[in-house]
Amino acid sequence: MKVRVSAGTAMYLGLMKGGAMEHPTTGYVMIPGGVCRGGCTFCPQARGDSKWLSRVSWPELDIDEIIEPLKNSDLERICIQCPDIADYEDILVDTVNSLQNVEKPISISTPPLSGETLEKLKDKIDRIGIGIDAATDEIRAKTKPKYDPRVFWDYLGEASKSLGPENVTAHFIVGLGENLPQFTLGAYRAAITGANISLFSYMSKDDVPDMKYYRQAQVSSHLLKNGMSPTEVLELMFERPEELAEIVNDGDIFRTQGCPGCNRPYYTTRPGDEHRNYPRPPTGDELEKIKEDLGL
Repeated sequence: MKVRVSAGTAMYLGLMKGGAMEHPTTGYVMIPGGVCRGGCTFCPQARGDSKWLSRVSWPELDIDEIIEPLKNSDLERICIQCPDIADYEDILVDTVNSLQNVEKPISISTPPLSGETLEKLKDKIDRIGIGIDAATDEIRAKTKPKYDPRVFWDYLGEASKSLGPENVTAHFIVGLGENLPQFTLGAYRAAITGANISLFSYMSKDDVPDMKYYRQAQVSSHLLKNGMSPTEVLELMFERPEELAEIVNDGDIFRTQGCPGCNRPYYTTRPGDEHRNYPRPPTGDELEKIKEDLGL
């Protein structure tokens, strides 16, 4: 069985040459196998069996090559990325079964799974990530054109029933054309289910979301998860800067959110650039830069 491994994971495990300024705390694996049928406009997998996902390269290896290095590493969990290819549910189950030997918690991020597959996996996986991606149904219809835009909300509900909402993470891509009120309403829709919220930054060669807007989205999702309404969030953001500055002192807001032990060091940040999702607690100087990003 072949799998792809993120370049950062492969380097950390000594399976390819190279190093990084920030080290991963999760081992990232992806199922290969052809053009992803989802057709997502922001994803290289929609254009072929690509070694690229987001801005990260994923070399292909035999799964037997990675099991012992993963098992003997200090990585905290394994995360399996699954594109929408033929027979992806069966391949995912086989991959999860093979990686049970690593003896670490397993997360999966997948297209919608049937109730039967969720039942097969629920005692073998720890967490599941669901690509809501776009904050509005209208933008999702344009950027994930092969799916009914509501199917991912249905999937969020089914996964929450199977694993419990505390073990489900709704993934949002910031910068697909939404504005802050639209993002806040979309994130609120996920927050009230009890699911976790994890943010990714839209990345292309020519277009990335403004850093101020990305920071606002991070603060918004944090406040929503802590019980604020969308109206309260927006009022605080724009009308109570002193209170906002106090909230920003909690640097964990700007760390990678999602599964325990996941830090994705360079998934949405180029090496040497300011981190959008910090893979560790931000330093004092970095917190000051975050406040500057927000205009505080």
